[in-house]
Amino acid sequence: MRIYAEMNNAQLVTTAVKLDQSQKEYKSKLDAVKAELQGRGLRIIEDRNVKFIKFFSSDGNVSVMDSQQIDVLNPDKLKKLLSEGVWEAKVKETTETKYKYDSRLEQMLKAIFTGDYTFEYTLESFLDEMSIKPDAKQKKLLIKKLKGDYVKDKQTLVSVFGYPNEDAAPDFDVELYYIYKIKNGELIKAFLPEDGLDQTIEAIKKCLIVDSKTSITIDYDKE
Repeated sequence: MRIYAEMNNAQLVTTAVKLDQSQKEYKSKLDAVKAELQGRGLRIIEDRNVKFIKFFSSDGNVSVMDSQQIDVLNPDKLKKLLSEGVWEAKVKETTETKYKYDSRLEQMLKAIFTGDYTFEYTLESFLDEMSIKPDAKQKKLLIKKLKGDYVKDKQTLVSVFGYPNEDAAPDFDVELYYIYKIKNGELIKAFLPEDGLDQTIEAIKKCLIVDSKTSITIDYDKE
């Protein structure tokens, strides 16, 4: 900028120092605000078993995302525990001897590691225990459409129970969390043999590490 070209050396140094101090001050404040938003976002994410939440204002929006990455410590042992058939169908070995896991198998493994599953209910029996009980037609539709995804399942419940929109419906948070855990339980039973299921789950857990990473993105009109 032309204004800086007209400054002497001492003035430029003073300006540089003040700008650097301001930058550090604003970065510290921004980091504090981002940490607060991340904390609020994570609480919602944990309550709703979602991986993404967005906060809005008239100036823009902030997205908080929680992602999990699975690290299999002992692929050979996991292969034996899953059975060769499941391994061959759901795991892709690359030439670098890396393993690419089918998304549903990966979801099942993450559920085992985090404990986000239940065998207490089947989906059918749980629907009979809900505070708002579906009739036979609604129940049949829900069993078919519920997948264990918070956002999509909430839309399904709102639609099937005939609410005009989500604001008019109950929050369904407890029900949605149980549905998520039930669907994960179904995955576990689909992939693993019934005999010695509890022991197999514990053995698989010892083969895994699941790391969580939270990211935050600030978006606004740059112009």
